Amino acid sequence: MKKTWPFIIPLFRSVLFIMIGVLFAGLTGQTLEQSSRWWSIICTVCNIITIALLMIICKNEGITYRELIDYEKGKNQLKHTFLIVFLMLLLGIGGMYGFGFILYGYVPATMVQPIPVWLAAANAILLPFTIVFAELPLYFGYSLNRIEKTTGNKTLSILYPMFFYALQHSFIPLLFDWKHILFRFMSFLPLMCVLGFIYYRKKKLQPLMIGHAFLDIATGTQILMTSINPAIFELMNNYSS
Repeated sequence: MKKTWPFIIPLFRSVLFIMIGVLFAGLTGQTLEQSSRWWSIICTVCNIITIALLMIICKNEGITYRELIDYEKGKNQLKHTFLIVFLMLLLGIGGMYGFGFILYGYVPATMVQPIPVWLAAANAILLPFTIVFAELPLYFGYSLNRIEKTTGNKTLSILYPMFFYALQHSFIPLLFDWKHILFRFMSFLPLMCVLGFIYYRKKKLQPLMIGHAFLDIATGTQILMTSINPAIFELMNNYSS
């Protein structure tokens, strides 16, 4: 079973988003489109489930979660981290704008729909905090390294988690619309490709985790702004439609 887990859990993450998305819409009596405004809350829930699963796997393998992320105090290089943060912001935002204009002719404002202010404020902290301990440790810290160890195949170890890392974004938020799915997948594919190769070369997870945190802090802040003043979202939505 240990040999198959590195292949299963990258797929599990995408399945998890679909299951929680459908379940949330069903329990709240909303359509998927209506429930899409809650994507950041759903994402935080999925992150917590993922972290719990990773901790269970670590325990079964006789390692700690700290060892999984290879955390060493004082070993993080500030210059390298700043470059990673800049690169992630550039590719993350650039990918969304680039493929948004290619597929829609504009950038959809789906990701920054307003929610209750107190939830938006809490999740502006919870989303980046949970996501950095869920995604990169799963796809790169665990899956990439274990696939390489199991198969000895460098190319497979990079491409497999990279593909599913990009794919999971197709279901955040969950909308069964081919254009939305393709837009979300393509928007993040360049970023995931670059991150996969950077991680394989350096095998340092912490700079990538910090960079990812900045991306999600920016996203959480935008949702908080539109939640405080929904007119901002209306303006963005009118501009993008």
